Amino acid sequence: MLPDTDPFAPQLKRFLNTNYETEERYPDSSDRPKPRHPLIFFDRHIASTLQLKSIKHAPWIPKELGRICEDTIRQFTAAGHHFIHSWRNQRNYPIWGRASQNVAEYHFVHIARPCNAYASRLLFNPDDPDWFSFIMSRMDWYTHIDYSFNRFGDTAVLKPKETDTGEGDYEIPPETSQILEDWVIPIINKLSGLPTIFNYEFYMKTKEAEVLLESMGPCQQFKWEIPTVKGASATLASSRPLDSPLIKAFFPSLAVLKHAKPSSRKETTSLNTTTKKRKVVAPLRKTQGRELQYRVNAHHFIQKAWARAVETDATFIVFSCGRLERIGIRHRESQTLYLSDLINPAQWKDPGYCQMHLGLVLAATKDRMAMLDQKEISVPRPFKRKKELSTNPAHYNSMKDKATRRKRRKLNPELEVTSLEMDKKAFDNELAKRDLVLLYLNYGFLQSPAPSSFQRMEPSCVSRPFNNERYIFKRKPTYPPASYISVTANNDYVGDGAVGLIYRITVEIELDSGTKYQRNLILKLAIDLKKERIIQEYQSYKRLAAAGVTYGIIGVHGLFHDMETGAMIMIMDDAGMSLRDRAIEQNLAVKINDSVDTSEEEWYVSSFYTTDAFVEVLKGIHSAHILHDDLRIDNLMINNNGEPFIVDFDCGIYDIDTHPNQYDREVTELMSTIGWTRVIEYEDEDEDAGGGEGDSGEVDVGDGISDGDEIHE
Repeated sequence: MLPDTDPFAPQLKRFLNTNYETEERYPDSSDRPKPRHPLIFFDRHIASTLQLKSIKHAPWIPKELGRICEDTIRQFTAAGHHFIHSWRNQRNYPIWGRASQNVAEYHFVHIARPCNAYASRLLFNPDDPDWFSFIMSRMDWYTHIDYSFNRFGDTAVLKPKETDTGEGDYEIPPETSQILEDWVIPIINKLSGLPTIFNYEFYMKTKEAEVLLESMGPCQQFKWEIPTVKGASATLASSRPLDSPLIKAFFPSLAVLKHAKPSSRKETTSLNTTTKKRKVVAPLRKTQGRELQYRVNAHHFIQKAWARAVETDATFIVFSCGRLERIGIRHRESQTLYLSDLINPAQWKDPGYCQMHLGLVLAATKDRMAMLDQKEISVPRPFKRKKELSTNPAHYNSMKDKATRRKRRKLNPELEVTSLEMDKKAFDNELAKRDLVLLYLNYGFLQSPAPSSFQRMEPSCVSRPFNNERYIFKRKPTYPPASYISVTANNDYVGDGAVGLIYRITVEIELDSGTKYQRNLILKLAIDLKKERIIQEYQSYKRLAAAGVTYGIIGVHGLFHDMETGAMIMIMDDAGMSLRDRAIEQNLAVKINDSVDTSEEEWYVSSFYTTDAFVEVLKGIHSAHILHDDLRIDNLMINNNGEPFIVDFDCGIYDIDTHPNQYDREVTELMSTIGWTRVIEYEDEDEDAGGGEGDSGEVDVGDGISDGDEIHE
């Protein structure tokens, strides 16, 4: 690649032929983390046109990646660029350990970091004396011991900033920015808007992981796991995505393979022709088998990796346990995974191990650049870009409020049935009678090929008189439409809290007459460790219902359990908008400490009513021997009718022996949270100062007590 006369040639050759250091696998013992079923609820709801259909053997992948590396270096030197002797590579400290986190750290420090630096220099900053890298590798830092057998990582282009914001962005050194060509920063900004460049799937360095990688072989018809409810219709799937034109240029072997021609129309994977009377068969409960000791199934881990690639729109996937490795190419048009032979990172020679991985970074980055160009060509007219989901909890309830404003009701046009208004009490009673929920996801890449079936675990807290007896689910052979609830999430989640994800949903019920009714409600979805919190929250609502406390308590229509994955959902009424969002709606500046800058009389006059109403709600909660223990302005809601609600009881404490002083303290905390105490202080100060109309002051509508504080007697 470089002539022998080039002084950098020996260093480049050593780097390209670098291998792993050998290390023994994790010793067999009972205390190390065991593999768990990797598929979660969402992995089963990917659109049929995005699912993996087959796996094909691709022994040519390493050599083609090595060739891409050689060609790029030749183009680099032919353009008159040179490598520099004084490359200040950071010292590689040894990383010992066999957990998936250690496997990822070793690869990132010893292989990925220098490969990223070379790739960045070859593609973006060829004359940079500092070898600044726009390309970086990252690891999922979720470290719960029970889920540490496998770990997700990726390589991405991170967005540069003029100054370091402390949010993962970085500042370009002045020496680098001065020599960049004009086209570099615009393309970097585009690439940084993508989730990833390519993905890693790391596994613990164990015998199970080695067997897992060894068993990842060709498969003509991959069995993609979806919900197994029978007789239900499916959502309409979007058309298959296109691959970049560079893929076939990079990998000639792909050009000669015959692939199914992608359809230009939307596809449907309906499990049954829609008829007037549609009976569904719910699956037998399988979660007990998932919770027992899991036997590693390569198809489960491949589906997980493919699902992540769909979510991030990645083409390349690296599977590694530190001792064995495979590289995969996701071919979108044929829905095929091309998988390399097994690679031993400690012994791989032809091409050099780092040469192969440098070729991977180069190929993946060029592929992403080509796909950006392809998308711009395919969308010649300007289009309104969908806003990114805000991660700020303060925006959740305002979004929800806008989404639930009264609109003309519209049903699925395929059903050709007009929705009629139904009395809320009658609708609630219908929900309470039904024990099965069919949940569809219909947004982005999630377009349910079949709905997930949730069986009722706990009764509705809305029905009166409330039945507090233990609920027993009785499975039926079939469920006609009049006996189940259809739920569809047509948009991404609007909130993410301690309990789980929060969705705005459309709930549909059908009567024996065939008439359908719909309402917009709220759904909380809990997976894995968050299931304990949603159970705790439901128990608080259940105790409130049993005590007859209804004022200011949102209606909860039951707790439901996924028969196959173990996920849980809670369906509830919409509580409206939080006090935080009402302050924002009035253009009041909410600070980090939850204080509000305002001189408007309307806010602190209305706060007297707000305080009285919420104190009454809180006293009702206390009458059921419950402390809310999380009174923040995000959990204090007012609906369109002006009714107050206190929500989110996942921190609620039930104790019949609670001392009255603790209730008094929580009332005081509530008043401080709303801002009543600060309002009084402000008025007193205003009177002392003899202030006039032009005076202004600070009114605190904040929490009063920060998230980290505790209440002590």
